[in-house]
Amino acid sequence: MDKSLIIYLISIGAGGAFLIWWIRRHIATAEEDRRTRVEGLKRFDPIKTKTPFDMPLKLARKTALEGLETRFSIIRKIIVLSMTGLWLFALTFPFIHNVPATLISLLIATAGVVVGIASRPFIENLVCGIVITFGHTLRVGHTVVVDGNYGTVEDISITHTTIKIWNWRRYIIPNSRMLQKDFVNLTMSDSYQWAHVEFFVAYGTDLQVVRTAAIQAASESSYFSDHETPRFWVMDMEKAAIKCWVAAWASSPTNAWLLRHEIRTNLVLSLTEAGIKTHLHEIIDRADSPGGQQSGGTASTAGEQALG
Repeated sequence: MDKSLIIYLISIGAGGAFLIWWIRRHIATAEEDRRTRVEGLKRFDPIKTKTPFDMPLKLARKTALEGLETRFSIIRKIIVLSMTGLWLFALTFPFIHNVPATLISLLIATAGVVVGIASRPFIENLVCGIVITFGHTLRVGHTVVVDGNYGTVEDISITHTTIKIWNWRRYIIPNSRMLQKDFVNLTMSDSYQWAHVEFFVAYGTDLQVVRTAAIQAASESSYFSDHETPRFWVMDMEKAAIKCWVAAWASSPTNAWLLRHEIRTNLVLSLTEAGIKTHLHEIIDRADSPGGQQSGGTASTAGEQALG
């Protein structure tokens, strides 16, 4: 046997063995990192609820770890088998001239057509699942908003991604579509949220009273994270009313959702107690006043637009 051929075979053999070992080690490290992160998650729910299950966090964590183990096991087998196939092809490449070229072309063409037609959706989702798994934009436990659905990533399998929506339904998306979607990741870098509530008040309202009520409504919430005093802004001066915002910090997307709920509730109670009317009340009062019969239809339409 030619000396250069022997050197080539030894180099390919040693290089292939090292590459397969390095890939297995890299996958094992990535799997351990994901496992450690999942085991350290404190919550798996997009909204705090008393669930009908015993120890729901333990159950969710166990399910996520099982899915993680299955996913990395399949990824490991696929990558190792692929690399082994390429390695064997490289080893046999110097001897391929002994096989008729027509037969090789026929085998490759037939295999390509069969695999391409029968397995295209699976392979597409599989490749996208591997990309998502080793990426950093989407992981199990992240709180996201996808297609208007607010929820927590419950599982990323080989073929699809499962998101537990706030009402405990599961939103399942094929990985090939998930990789192409625009989504909001609320916990990618940290879990803090600058939660805001938008509301309107009528012209002529004492804005200092509104400001005090808005800041107090946010400060008194049990979900307010006291990193900074809540802020109040007049965002716009619209035709029918003054648009206002109040914003405050929350420590997680779940707390931000509950914080906005409590701000709205406290603010409505405070404004009602202070006798402050919104622009919608002002329109309705004007329509019901003497002489307002003719403009009633306009008032009703304006009120509907305001509600919208």
